[in-house]
Amino acid sequence: AQTLRSRTGLTGWTWFGLALVILFFAGSGFTAYRNIEILRADTRNVQHTHDVITALARLLSSTQDAVTGQRGYLLTGDQLYLAPYEDAIGRTDRQFDRLVDLTRDNDVQQARLTTLRGHLDAKLAEIRQTIDLRRRARTDEALQIINNGRGKAEMDKIREQVEFMRLEETRLRGLRLEEMEAAYSSALVTGIVTTLLGVFLALLIAFLVRRAALLRARRQWLQTGQAELAAGKLGGVGATELGDRILAFTTRFLGAQGGAIFAGNGAKFQRLAMQGVPGDARIVESFTVKEGLLGQVAADRTTMVLQDVPEGYLTIGSALGRDAPRHLAISAASADDVVQGVIELGFLQPVS
Repeated sequence: AQTLRSRTGLTGWTWFGLALVILFFAGSGFTAYRNIEILRADTRNVQHTHDVITALARLLSSTQDAVTGQRGYLLTGDQLYLAPYEDAIGRTDRQFDRLVDLTRDNDVQQARLTTLRGHLDAKLAEIRQTIDLRRRARTDEALQIINNGRGKAEMDKIREQVEFMRLEETRLRGLRLEEMEAAYSSALVTGIVTTLLGVFLALLIAFLVRRAALLRARRQWLQTGQAELAAGKLGGVGATELGDRILAFTTRFLGAQGGAIFAGNGAKFQRLAMQGVPGDARIVESFTVKEGLLGQVAADRTTMVLQDVPEGYLTIGSALGRDAPRHLAISAASADDVVQGVIELGFLQPVS
């Protein structure tokens, strides 16, 4: 992981953010796909319900056409009325078969179709019987069958069953329309949430990438400073010159306006060099552990940053004037678990 991080410059949080974005859009895509599938299925179901209602209406209309042809022939004896009757009989059978096929997945409607088939067969048998009697010139008998109300009762039962089935299909269509509306609402909400979260995640990734870039730049900056500092210490030079080199590099590299460096043996420290400090400035020549801020840093083996430097504590300047630094950084330098030096830097700008 460390090798991958160093090679790509991305931190663990950045990888996490990228994974989060991928998972989010995968989830959004799945939700959108699911909503589309629901809408497609409900659209097919609504169309299917419409087909069932239409088939019911056509079945009832064909049955009524057969009744109309029956009455016309019984009253007139005209063979022309038998043509629409025969056509209606054929259409009735085809439309009933279509209804059986359309409602094959609905046990309730299949049961009603069974009942409807019985009443339909009874009504068609009554129609055929009266037409056959009229053909044999037994009109009175045919009219007597009609007048006894058996055919009317069967027709009423047919209308009743057709209405029951139509109401059931209307109920199913209402449920499917509600489901479609819910799917539309879900798609709308998902779209809005996807947009908002997409913007948020894009900003988050931009932040993480920028953070990773800053961290990478900081590492490169540190590595550059370490390399230049090591190069500056090369050569057999004395402690004073070494202190000058270290201090000159440090103030330049960190952007400090001045400073001083002290060396010691862990107990007492002596000033080696000053940078950017006027010659007549009051700078301590030496100090011991826990003496003042310098001694405290040596004792704690840490770095101290002061954002409000006491007046007269340190002075920086040049031939054009002098000023007191507004911010101060003091750090201990250790080797072999012993504090060997303390460096003090003054800044006019805040110290990070």
